[in-house]
Amino acid sequence: MRQLVVDILLKMAKMDVEAKELMAQVEAQSLLLAALLIQAKQDNSLTISETVQDAIVTASRSSEEFLQSDVDLLLTHINRLLAVARYVEVKAIEREE
Repeated sequence: MRQLVVDILLKMAKMDVEAKELMAQVEAQSLLLAALLIQAKQDNSLTISETVQDAIVTASRSSEEFLQSDVDLLLTHINRLLAVARYVEVKAIEREE
């Protein structure tokens, strides 16, 4: 019984480490995407956020294989990433002033 508890605790610890690593990857990607979006905006590129959102909506309408809940979840995460970019941009502007 003791070995079973030890094995469960080890598996839980491993899962915790993996979850933290995944979270760090996601946060790093969010910051990288924010930097790329800010740079693209400064280069007077097309609005990436609108293009990405339009692409997701168009793709979801083109096939009935996509669940609306999946599309909504994807759009939520895209909007969160775009909000990070806006936040970083605003803070950079405030720091310059």
